[in-house]
Amino acid sequence: MIRYIKEINNNYIYMTYTIIWIILIVILLLNLFVFLLWQKIDKLENLIIDLFKKRNNQVNTIYWISWDTLVKKDEIFKNFFELKRKDFWENYWKISLEAKIDIYKKIHNEINFIFKTCEKHPKISVNHFYLYVKDSILEKSDKIWTYFDMYKKIKSKYSFFKWLANLTIIWIFIK
Repeated sequence: MIRYIKEINNNYIYMTYTIIWIILIVILLLNLFVFLLWQKIDKLENLIIDLFKKRNNQVNTIYWISWDTLVKKDEIFKNFFELKRKDFWENYWKISLEAKIDIYKKIHNEINFIFKTCEKHPKISVNHFYLYVKDSILEKSDKIWTYFDMYKKIKSKYSFFKWLANLTIIWIFIK
């Protein structure tokens, strides 16, 4: 009888150790998953910021295309260049995408204004250089918003899983 009780106790001990190891492995895998999501978010942020930079730099070409034809080109492009300067300094300080999205939206609105202004001018609207640059800017804008939607989805998953991972780590230290 005593031998039987010792065997049952040993089985419970082994089962307890097995459960503890399984829980630790699940927590480790969860934290690894959170780390990989964080890496993916960081890569997407850098990709989106690079696409914004490339797109914004192409607007300079429109400025030079319209050099001879637009009378008030400096007034038309003034806000864009001010926003671009502000964006440059934010890039210098490595501000995150979420903090920069407000300025990117303003730049996007300025680009739309520049397009509308250029489309009204008969010489610019048929210029093949302008049309090429405009298509390129619009293509980059589509890519940006596609990646940004993906970024938001991954960011929401990341925040949930990070909360869950932090909760499991805190739970381990409380016990």
